[in-house]
Amino acid sequence: MTTEATRTGTPYALRHAEVLDSRRITPGVVRVTLGGPDLTDLPHAAPDGYLKLFFPLTRGGVPTLPEVPADGDIGRWYRSYLAMPDGERPPMRTYTLRRRRDHPGGVEIDVDLVLHGDGPGSSWARDAAAGDRVAFTGPYGLYSPRSEHDAVLLVGDETAVPAMGAIVESLPAGTRAEVVAAVSSGAEARSFTTAGEVGVSWVHGGATLLDVVTQTDLPGDRPYVWLAGEAGTVRDLRRHLTRERGVDRRDIQFCGYWRRGRSEEQAAAEAMAAAERGEEPAE
Repeated sequence: MTTEATRTGTPYALRHAEVLDSRRITPGVVRVTLGGPDLTDLPHAAPDGYLKLFFPLTRGGVPTLPEVPADGDIGRWYRSYLAMPDGERPPMRTYTLRRRRDHPGGVEIDVDLVLHGDGPGSSWARDAAAGDRVAFTGPYGLYSPRSEHDAVLLVGDETAVPAMGAIVESLPAGTRAEVVAAVSSGAEARSFTTAGEVGVSWVHGGATLLDVVTQTDLPGDRPYVWLAGEAGTVRDLRRHLTRERGVDRRDIQFCGYWRRGRSEEQAAAEAMAAAERGEEPAE
């Protein structure tokens, strides 16, 4: 049952969903289809809209989470979540809403989960089956090109491929775009159906995203740049583009999807503590 954050149709509502289907789409990615009555009023978001997924502590269980405050203070709710004792706190990971289907019976969404070692998301995804339950908030979207942008540059690692795919498939006819995506092997490359004019470079086998981006011509005269993936890599890409390629900072949307050596809960707790101290986020 949806826990409201002041009203229905908000990304801050805590929703529960049921797995309808699960399948491998590449050797390292599982696509899970979610549905259920809590998705009926799911808001729409930008093409890169992402969800905060909460996984049950035991297979077949339901994640137990704090109630969202009646005033909708999601920050206070999140602090309550982070304060839950280890062993009781449902693990959280962030994933892109890859596709959405609205039909008379409700809403279904596809979420692509990259299999990374034995983390909670990967462990759950490997065995996800119809009837399994998760909770989530979202979607929250960041992608927002403006009228002055005449092309798009998308750069990210394998965790960003679902979002880049969703963006590419949303492009208006004729929109020029370049995609640079790092994956673990050529078997993880995917094809996208789009009305845009899109070039895709799949990076693997030793090269890095920065290596390839430094050799990539920027599309258009003033591209909108979208960067996502490991936080340190995103920082280095942004610095290269602004300092060496002359891209205006206002033309870059960047997001560290994950931080090397930190779980999402650890990174979130550190970020919230820094914000409470009045510190600016690191580049």
